[in-house]
Parts: sequence; structure tokens; C-alpha cells
Amino acid sequence: MGFDWNRPLSGLILRRMKFPIPLAGASAGAAGFLALAAWMQAAAVEPLDIGDRRQVFLDDRFLAQARNVTLEVHSPRKTGDWTLKPEHPWERGGIGPYSNVLHDGATYHCWYHAMDDTQWDQGHTNGSICYATSKDGIVWQKPDLGLTEYKGSRQNNIVVGHGAMGLTLGQDGGLVFLDPNAPPEHRFRMLCRFGAIGAPGLHILSSSNGIHWQLTHKSICTFRDEGKRHHLDSQNIMFWDDRLRKYVLYCRRNLFGEGAQGRSVARAESPELGGFPAVQDMPVMVGPDPGDRWVDYYSSSALKYPWAQDAYYMFPQAYFHYLGGAMPEFSKQTPINAGPLDTQFAASRDGVAWRRFDRRPFLRLGMKGEFDWASVRLIHGLVPDLSGREMYLYYRASDWLHGWDRNENNKRLLSEAGLGADQNIAVISRVVLRRDGFVSVHAPWTGGEFTTEPLRFKGSRLLLNADTSATGTIRVGLLDAGGTPIPGFSLDDCDLIHTCNEVNRVVRWKGSPEIGRWAGQPVRLRVVLKNADLYAFQFRD
Repeated sequence: MGFDWNRPLSGLILRRMKFPIPLAGASAGAAGFLALAAWMQAAAVEPLDIGDRRQVFLDDRFLAQARNVTLEVHSPRKTGDWTLKPEHPWERGGIGPYSNVLHDGATYHCWYHAMDDTQWDQGHTNGSICYATSKDGIVWQKPDLGLTEYKGSRQNNIVVGHGAMGLTLGQDGGLVFLDPNAPPEHRFRMLCRFGAIGAPGLHILSSSNGIHWQLTHKSICTFRDEGKRHHLDSQNIMFWDDRLRKYVLYCRRNLFGEGAQGRSVARAESPELGGFPAVQDMPVMVGPDPGDRWVDYYSSSALKYPWAQDAYYMFPQAYFHYLGGAMPEFSKQTPINAGPLDTQFAASRDGVAWRRFDRRPFLRLGMKGEFDWASVRLIHGLVPDLSGREMYLYYRASDWLHGWDRNENNKRLLSEAGLGADQNIAVISRVVLRRDGFVSVHAPWTGGEFTTEPLRFKGSRLLLNADTSATGTIRVGLLDAGGTPIPGFSLDDCDLIHTCNEVNRVVRWKGSPEIGRWAGQPVRLRVVLKNADLYAFQFRD
């Protein structure tokens, strides 16, 4: 069963996190807003060509003038599933955070990192990358692949490590992406940092099916030697950016700030699989600043949103260090490199300038005693559900803190402080978000509105991804480029949108959705909301 993300289907109500953002041109009252017409008439604004592409809200791109609305980031719903859990001897140490998922045709793929020893920090040959597959993104199978022998048997799903690919590895996972420029036999690419390859930096393995891999590119990115200092030791992210027509790399750069390792996310781009600058020469996208006294940032899980125009999302993993002086429990002796992690959120129009909102958790730690109370680290990948109404993300959940496995002294100190791992859980779990559901324009019960810059569209009708729940309402008016309401398509002509929670709600004016006569001409949208959220809009046939 496939999915069609252009079908009008109702969605589900999700929890919301509020992030009020000052919006450009916001006025104090309705009078100032209604005075817009003269300003719009005088303003010579080049129309934004959006065609029939989906449009999501990340910033004030569509909020030329706004009153009493905010941009809100929405938290996904935890399912509590143990989507992938340790079941075999080569997984008994737990599932790692350097794992990823992708959706290709009718198949959901997962490449997950596993350890066969609970002492992760000392298991330099005890890791592997394993493969799982699913038809719906919910129930997963671990096929017997027979690629390598593990303790006398080839009945396992190991694709790299324990001799598979001729390699052994430890804590290092990989990142698999689809390369549209590759020949069919190399369409799956794995970005990895395996020291066993015998070359420095990041490498590319390639595959036709995501199972049988071969080394095709060595050392596509390296760093200058600085003695004991190092970089690239997290899940590094690469993908083909079809907007830039380049490969984009988001990688681990260590800033070596005072008292902390200064983990940060750096970025570079290249027209080929290689040619990236040294890590030290890459600009930092997300890193610790003066407000992050004991915090730095692990993997980004950055991606280009595939179902809308100009939308990039990042999920930095915030690591809080139990450093000396940070926690009174450790005033006499501090555990080495230990502390909890959760996942934050950032959004961008170009993958370079990122808005981090107020840095509240996108994925919060679970309650004490739950399987994810100590660490929630979003793994890379965003996939649609089969209905097209929702999206799935996955995270590595654990009841043990970073650094728990370093040595027995760390375990003693953390346990004495009530921060020990009772069950040593390390699994992958699934979370659910509505389609386009990362950020919405929200108006409270008192109402709000916004007007766009001139837009040039293709299609004959307007669709909204909106949630009014029981008491909210939405109306949309069409204005010409100068801000004058178009006869027959004004706010008063718009059929009231209510009792609505849909990802493709068709807007109608006096019963008709047809607006094809205005296609190709510059128009503005004026949207009036009350107690409602608008996630996205799209013109289409």
C-alpha cells in the first residue's frame, strides 16, 4: 500500500509547544492592519513564485504583515514502542544512536548500530551496523543475510562489522542516503568513519540494495592534526541538496572550549563526493555559546524536508555535562564525560541560517524509571506513514547517561547520586508528527491574521493543512498585488473553515474552490484565524 500526500484526509490532534516569535511588521491592533492597503499599493514587491509547491511556515516569509499570531513548534507524540531492541547476541550491548531510516518506494529501511558488549567505551571491535526492513515503518524485520559469521553462525543481519565488509568496528555507526547522481549499483551511499579502513576521516561505502557494500571513496573529509584533538566522532550527515545541486555535509567539529569538549555542528558543500575542506575550516551552524555553560551539541540529524519548498530541519542533541562545579552531588569527585541528552529543534530556509527558537526540547526525557529517562537522541531520517497524514521519526532511547559505560568509578558515582542505569536499556523508539507539522502559525481565541507578500501560483484551488479543533475558525481572502480584495474572493466570500483537522482542506468561496483564473498573476493571501493552527498551504489542480 502506498501513500498520496495530495489526498484530503483528516489528521490527528497533537501536543503543542509554544514559541512566540516577534513577526515583522506586527501592528498593535486591527486599525493598523487595515491600513495596509495603501502601503501595499505603494510597495513594489517582486512576486514570489511558489507554483504548485507545498509551503510551510518557518519564519516571516509569508507574514508580510501580521497581528496577534505566533510561530509555534510542535512536539511529536511518543508511541512508547521499542521499535528495534536487542534480541541477538551481537546486539546485547544495546542499539546505538548512530543509526538511520529512509523510505524508498514501498520499503522502509533501517541501518542501526549495535554493540555486543555493554562496555561501549571499551568495545573497539564489538560494534556492527545491522539492517532491518519494514512495510509500514511500525513493524520491523531483521532478515538473516548470511554476510558474515558471528560466533559460528551466519544467521544474522550484520552488513558491516564482525568481518562483514572485511571490517571490524566499535562505537562508530554510519549514515545511509540515496544518491540520485549515482549509477544503479551505487544508489545507496553510506557515510562512515571506520578506522579499520586504514585511512583518515570520512569515507563512502556504496551499494545497489543497502545490504551488499563496497568501499568507493576514501577520505572525502578530514581534519588537520592537532595532537590529541579530534573531530568527526559522531553521526555525520550527508545528502544531495537538489536546490543547490551540491552534496551537503553536516559534521562534528570540536571547539575545545574551556572545561568541555565543545561539540558543535559544522557545514560544508561540494559538487562532488569529496573535495570538502578540513573540518577546522568549516563554519559552525550550531554550537555552545555563553548561554550553554555546561552544554554542547552532538549529532544534528539535519535534513532537507522533501515535501515542501525551501525547508530544512535540524535536531541537535543537547548534551549536559556533569562537569566540576555543575552539580553539587559531584563536588568532591566528578564522573568523566557524563550527563543526559535530549533533542532540540532548528529550522532554515537554506540550510545555512538556522532559527533555534527558544531551545526547548523537541524530544524530552521520559519520566524517571521509564526506558528513555536518561537519553533521547533523534536518529537521522523522516518517513511518511502509509496514509499520508503523518510522519514518523525515530530516536535512540536509553536509561543510562552518556559516560555511564566509561568505567566502574563513573557507575559508582552516578549510582550514588541516583542516576544509575537500572536495566541498561538502549533501544530505538518511534514518534509521530502530522504532515508538515513542525511549525504552525497560531492565533489565540482572541483571533489574529496575516497577509502575504505577492505570490505567483499554479493550479486551480487552494489547500490548507490546518487544525481548528472544536472552537477555532479560519477564513482566507484573495487580494491583488496592491492589497485590494478580489471581488468574489474576499474574506466575507470565504466559506468559514471550522471543525477542521485536515492536511489538505480545500478553501471555498461561496461554495466554489475554483481560482484558476488568477493562476500566474500576483496575488496576496489574507488569512484570519481564531484559536487555530495553520501548518502549510498549497495551490494545485
